[in-house]
Amino acid sequence: MKFPGPTPDGLPSGDDAVSVSSASLSFCNDGIGTSTTTTHDDPVPVKRDEIKEVQKMAKKDTRSVQLWRLVATAALLVTAFVVTYTTYTLLKREEKNNFETAFQQFSRTLSENAVKQMYELKDGLDELGNFISVWANSDKNNESFPFVTLPAYETIAPGIMEHAHIETLVYCPFVRADQKDAWLDYANRNKGWVIEGHMQQMGSLERLKGGLHTYNNNMTLLTPKGVIPDPEPRDYYFPVWLYSPPPAAYSIINANAESILPQLIAAMFKLQNETIFSQVRRHPGIPISFSAEEHATYHSKLKNSNVSNPHSIYMHPVYAKPGNKSSGVAAILSGAMAWDASFLNLLPTGVEGIHVVIRNTCNQTYSYNIVGRDAFYLGPGDHHEPDFDKMEVEARLDLSTHPHFREYVKSGPGGPCHYSMHIYPSTTFRELYDTNTPEIFAAVIAVTFALVAVSFFIYDMMQQRRNTNLIHKAAQSNSIVTSLFPDHMRDRLMNQAKQEQSVQQKIKSKAAVFLNDGMELTAKSIDINDAPLADLYLETTVLFADISGFTAWSSVREPSQVFLLLETLYGAFDLIAHRRRIFKVETVGDCYVAVCGLPYPRKDHAVGMAKFGRDILQRMNTLTKELEVLLGPDTGDLGLRIGIHSGPVTAGVLRGERARFQLFGDTVNTCGRIEGSGMSSRIHCSKETAELIKTAGKESWLEKRPEPIELKGKGRLETFWVTVRNDRAGSVHSNNVLSNEKLVPTASYNKSIHGLDEKTSRLIDWNVESLLRILRQIVAGRTSQPALTKTSAWQCHLNEVPLEAVKEIIHLPAFDSKRSRDKQAEPKTVEIPDEIVMQLHHLVSVISTLYNANPFHNFEHASHVVMSVTKLMSRIIAPNQLVLLESAAELHDHTYGITSDPLTQFACAFSALIHDVDHVGVSNAQLVKEGGSIAAKYKERSVAEQNSLEISWKLLMDDEYAELRSFLFETSSDLSRFQDLVVNSVMATDIVDKDLKALRNRRWDKAFKTGEFASTGQLEEDNRDAVNRKAIIIIEHIIQASDISHTMQHWQVYKKWNQKLFEELYVAYLNGRMEKNPSEFWYNGEFGFFDFYIIPLTQKLKDCGVFGVSSDEFLNYAQKNREEWALKGESVVAEFLEECKSKYGVKGDQVEIGHLLPRGSPTTKNVTTTEIMPSQDIEV
Repeated sequence: MKFPGPTPDGLPSGDDAVSVSSASLSFCNDGIGTSTTTTHDDPVPVKRDEIKEVQKMAKKDTRSVQLWRLVATAALLVTAFVVTYTTYTLLKREEKNNFETAFQQFSRTLSENAVKQMYELKDGLDELGNFISVWANSDKNNESFPFVTLPAYETIAPGIMEHAHIETLVYCPFVRADQKDAWLDYANRNKGWVIEGHMQQMGSLERLKGGLHTYNNNMTLLTPKGVIPDPEPRDYYFPVWLYSPPPAAYSIINANAESILPQLIAAMFKLQNETIFSQVRRHPGIPISFSAEEHATYHSKLKNSNVSNPHSIYMHPVYAKPGNKSSGVAAILSGAMAWDASFLNLLPTGVEGIHVVIRNTCNQTYSYNIVGRDAFYLGPGDHHEPDFDKMEVEARLDLSTHPHFREYVKSGPGGPCHYSMHIYPSTTFRELYDTNTPEIFAAVIAVTFALVAVSFFIYDMMQQRRNTNLIHKAAQSNSIVTSLFPDHMRDRLMNQAKQEQSVQQKIKSKAAVFLNDGMELTAKSIDINDAPLADLYLETTVLFADISGFTAWSSVREPSQVFLLLETLYGAFDLIAHRRRIFKVETVGDCYVAVCGLPYPRKDHAVGMAKFGRDILQRMNTLTKELEVLLGPDTGDLGLRIGIHSGPVTAGVLRGERARFQLFGDTVNTCGRIEGSGMSSRIHCSKETAELIKTAGKESWLEKRPEPIELKGKGRLETFWVTVRNDRAGSVHSNNVLSNEKLVPTASYNKSIHGLDEKTSRLIDWNVESLLRILRQIVAGRTSQPALTKTSAWQCHLNEVPLEAVKEIIHLPAFDSKRSRDKQAEPKTVEIPDEIVMQLHHLVSVISTLYNANPFHNFEHASHVVMSVTKLMSRIIAPNQLVLLESAAELHDHTYGITSDPLTQFACAFSALIHDVDHVGVSNAQLVKEGGSIAAKYKERSVAEQNSLEISWKLLMDDEYAELRSFLFETSSDLSRFQDLVVNSVMATDIVDKDLKALRNRRWDKAFKTGEFASTGQLEEDNRDAVNRKAIIIIEHIIQASDISHTMQHWQVYKKWNQKLFEELYVAYLNGRMEKNPSEFWYNGEFGFFDFYIIPLTQKLKDCGVFGVSSDEFLNYAQKNREEWALKGESVVAEFLEECKSKYGVKGDQVEIGHLLPRGSPTTKNVTTTEIMPSQDIEV
């Protein structure tokens, strides 16, 4: 798109026909989908035949689809039921089989182990009995029954006890009544085995107490109450003799076992070679070796088992001759066993719920619950669950082989008793194998089928809806095309000229595809052999609206701010265009293009477009003022340059990739050039448009330009300014969707400073909002809300000479991961109290009044520096590096802690705001030469900077802002660090002081290892000091660059501020405060300023490594401005000089602007130009 002569920003110029396009259109040329048509001749909507034909072609396929839909649905439901039920049944059956198999396996383990234990007990007792018989019949021992003491008894017995899981093993010899005295004498002589047994098994005699009983006439009877005399003489005795483990007291020895269970003794004599058991005795009344404590300790090893749990007494005969039953019973082996021990350490951990019931023929029943490797006693009786009776597993514990054993089994007390073990599963054990797997699998299968069915139904429903939509989209597209194009354009777009037979053939061949897959309606479907889709509109008015000053304005903004402005303005323009029935063609950069008279012809197209131009001008002025609070200074100065021209245009669709509706022709081309030759905030129209406006009776709207304008390719043309009078229809209402509440903050500022002009008030509001954004970040990073009390407000006073407080290193906070993680809220959600907002607004307002009305060093300049500082702060890390820095800690380290400390950012912005307070419009060198108390006070160094700093700091420390300080600073160290940052930042703006320059250069070399430090390696310091040094250097460079940021921005911005500075120095020259007229050195001085300060500074910004591609932007602008200055600088200086002469006069006229003349200072002293403009000795 080219324009001759002056063109809108961002648009090229040339003689080619202008082409502008609207939003992309999608269409098809085969005639399908058109539903309604409206023509000039016949305004009645007519339904087109294509819809009926498509529906007719699809009807047969639709019936088939419906039939198969029913079949598929039925098959899906049946399959879902069968698969789900089968899966559930099979998995349930598998669970049951697993349960039964596991029970059989575990019950077999229990039963086989119990039987094995019985046989191990019998075999062990047989072996021990034979050994005793052999010992008694040996000629070498000189011992015979009953006078036998087996020396190895304490060695053999423990092994048998361990294998058979019995508690005690007692040897009781058979003593006839006539052998009683001899036995007592023998027992007293051989009682030493007790001591030996204790020493052998226990290692000490601590357990042994009491003495060996001697008896007069009777043996003793052991009962639960103790040892008592046998009530009457007996024919024989079975005194307790050898005992394992050794008895705890001598009193047990020689107790008559025959008196305890005479039934067992009698059965022993009858059955002989049998191991028999007594009935269960909770307190076994047999001679035991345990003390009560020791017995309890033994049972504590068995979970849920204790001394009172079921025990039984076993007895086994010892024959007079080894292996010879007929030789008679010479002794018995007896002891106690607990049934708990039979079930220990058999089943794996995790198995529980197997019930074991012990039954005997003495009418006793006891139950146990086996849990893994432990057995829990459930109590007397049968506690198994009857539901599992059919799964009973029985193990007979009968060891007898005697044919008459059953005859001696008694049911009364004493015994002997026959035992059996019955094993059952339980619900608990069953639940181990009752998983949710069948239900889960069945549910998953059912849900899967359900999802498939739902997906199928949704897909089918969507397909039906899609097919319906595709059919009706043809009708909708016809309405859309009709609204965009004339009828003949629509007809050619839809290819209506093709023969009906060809159209029907296409429909038939594509009907199935249309209903099933749809049709891709793109420009690619157009046959390139068809005629172009374009037409001529004879009566139209085209408008070009360009935002004047946009390019320069956008060069100092963030991309997001640029888009916020354009989206807000263009959105408002679109609403007005819709209301005015104006067709928006497109936007090209900051140029808005619209046309009136198509697609609907309008006789009043010129008047309608003029009203539209008036409306968008008004809306533009309103919105830019409102947006200035968000987007910064100069936003309210943006204007809209409008050009309108009437005439014929060619409109059509340029087919191909992303086909669009476009305008072509000389009318469009001329309109663009008229706009380019217009003025900001005015509507510029051609003579053709003016004639149409006159014809409409609106001649009063027109103002003829005094002189014709020269347009490239057109010659000299007569043009007009259009000033549309307000009318009811054209007023811009406040109900616009882009309301003020959505654009600007709603903070209620305290307008206590009176007499401020509108522009200054907007600048104050913007500065307040900028500081509030940082303040919200400060509060968001805290873990609690700050207090609002004057008593907690910290105060900190400056040195008498602030320059002496400049520090090489300022310690910024180290990264605090906990604070970062536990921060109170996101900055956007933080609410700042109204009292703080009002105090901050009042502070900024007062600061604005402390600025003198200098052309350059004024409050507007301070605001421009604040905007540049905030922009540089936001760009302190490049976007491509953000991807690599995954954590807040890494971001903190990479940016030397600047980005993670909002208080540092607040200090930088505040420093920019105050850095030129009370500036009098002359250099420090001039102030020193003029003398005065201020120069002397600050020792003739950085006079203006120190004066600005001291005035502003005293203001901040005033009691008026105590709540603000308490809200801003959590601790006194925060305030101290804030002061150090402000001092360093403000002092950094003095770029002429040689000592400060040398200090900064040395710090740069030390921080980034250049100069002498690159070779000597003198940078040996704490890592935190190195990081903090770099941070301070970067901060100082930010404010230095911001102070002269106009030199690194668009040419128009540079020229604007350069002129302001020239004007300020020219006034100083007129007032005798400069030796030379600045025009004499200004052109050449700028080259030195660029070469020795600006470009090196941008290079250092790049070398810092934290600004990413933004540093390249600064460098490019600086270089372009230098090139532009080389070309235009001399004429620009002449222009500056003429304007200053016109405004202020020439040498000899005394001029005073605000406080440019210092109060009470001499005006006769002059200063050389080298003291005003940076020269070749100035470096960054």
